[in-house]
Amino acid sequence: MRPTIQFFGVAAYKIVTSSGKVVVIDPFLNKNPVSPIKAADLDRVDLLLITHNAVDHFGDAPEIIRKHRCPVICAKDVMHNLTKVHQIDPDLFRVTIWGMEIEEAETRVRPVESHHWSFTVTPDGQLLSGPAMGFIVDAGEGVRIYHPGDTALTYDMKLWGELYRPTVGLMHVTLPEGEGVSLPHMECYKSGELTPYEAWLASQWLQLEHIIISHYTDPNCEDVQHFVELVKSASSSGTYSPKLTILQPGIAFEL
Repeated sequence: MRPTIQFFGVAAYKIVTSSGKVVVIDPFLNKNPVSPIKAADLDRVDLLLITHNAVDHFGDAPEIIRKHRCPVICAKDVMHNLTKVHQIDPDLFRVTIWGMEIEEAETRVRPVESHHWSFTVTPDGQLLSGPAMGFIVDAGEGVRIYHPGDTALTYDMKLWGELYRPTVGLMHVTLPEGEGVSLPHMECYKSGELTPYEAWLASQWLQLEHIIISHYTDPNCEDVQHFVELVKSASSSGTYSPKLTILQPGIAFEL
């Protein structure tokens, strides 16, 4: 079977691999203002990946892990949050860091660096901080999906393109806006971690064959449309012609 991907809005995704395994990444569902799918609606999760501790990526991980008893790939600070604050079974975790590839649920996952922060504050006021990550997920059938987390631009992406050859990139191009996701003083922020141009440049360095635009609540927002125009312009000039997809939250798509 061909791998499929389902977008839930912001940076939350479900991948079904060619072997039928269900991989969920950054499960921000219940308070996600655009996701039609909530944590209780997931009928199967074989593997959970969490890029970092931000609420719009960590999301509903405790509820999902308790229901499905699925293994979790994450960094140590995310594990500490889940085990010490949310009382999740430590045996479910496969803690990793950039470069340490893991195979779990018949799925190879390569963590790569995210130029970002990962932190949360516990109920008793402790600051948990650790390395943010991106993941390259081998979904089978020659499909390798890059989820960047919330990374800024790094020239390492060119190296990853040469070494790991991701074929599909879930490229974030903006800061999501809406109830529960907008930052305080949102008007002061002039870009997300990647501007549309930086996301376009990163996609070329990664040698992506297929770009799925990510990290938005409104697919018609200015940054998403700017990115679309950059890709169209490059395609028409023959310099770079990837497939481009914009998914509505809840839509599943065969890769």
